[in-house]
Amino acid sequence: MTDDTDAQSTVRAESWTELQDLVTAEMWMPDISRHRSPYVFRGVPHVDHTLETSINRFVGESGKWNLEPLLLRNFAQYAADEIDESQSIWHLLSIAQHYGLPTRLLDWSFSPLVAAYFATRTGDTDHDGAIWAVDYRQLHADLPDSYQSVLEMTETHMLDTHLLSNVTLDDEPRESGPDDAGSGLTRTLDDVTRIDELWQELWAPDEGSEEEYVMFFRPPAIDDRIANQSAVFSFQSDPRLLLDQWLADHPDCYRKIVIPGERKLEFRDKLDQMNVNHRTLFPDLEGLATWLKQYYQPQSGE
Repeated sequence: MTDDTDAQSTVRAESWTELQDLVTAEMWMPDISRHRSPYVFRGVPHVDHTLETSINRFVGESGKWNLEPLLLRNFAQYAADEIDESQSIWHLLSIAQHYGLPTRLLDWSFSPLVAAYFATRTGDTDHDGAIWAVDYRQLHADLPDSYQSVLEMTETHMLDTHLLSNVTLDDEPRESGPDDAGSGLTRTLDDVTRIDELWQELWAPDEGSEEEYVMFFRPPAIDDRIANQSAVFSFQSDPRLLLDQWLADHPDCYRKIVIPGERKLEFRDKLDQMNVNHRTLFPDLEGLATWLKQYYQPQSGE
């Protein structure tokens, strides 16, 4: 990311009011006459943190990118009884990401307040945090034709695991015929058996590959955490891609909102008052314990 690009796309929220204005900008959608943001959001506790995927960190400098399908294939084998749609590679990828397997996915949210919590959750006042906001509508307008066909047919701007399975299996999705149950797209989700084939043909690192792309999709709401966090995943065509560097070449598609370190505790407390906190975003006993520690932690000067 160049300094010039960073400066053009980066704004600083010096107050709670400024933060609200920045995260709710450009929400009016004249085509539906509603306020619906075209952005998805990701909060990071340190402004210099990169948008690096877990598979990128896992492989590191070894160059062993074939570990990606190996991990996923073994996850599918041993987790078969725990996966509702065991035949969908996109469902499988979502669950693997959710439970910490290294993947090329990154966690995002439809909610800017959820992202703000993750940017302030540590309470580290020595370092600025940041919220990345990416315009998925703009990025999806440049996706390959197979994705575009599904988006146009379903008249939507956001993908999900079922639509992606359709893309994976059929270059040109077809309408349901008279003998098909239901209506809309015909979907066959039996693609987990093709993990290695798909990886080799579509997703393996290739110096001569076509232009890289990034897309966003809704994961299945397999538990309350995904639902409460308004979760969205990003997927990148090349696992080696560093998303922040890629976005630097697409400056019109993103903003980076810096949260000053000295404002983190204030913003976190105000988010808590709005019921955006660790207890609600991680609705289990561990989430409750973390929230209680944050809530009652003595501050200097008390």
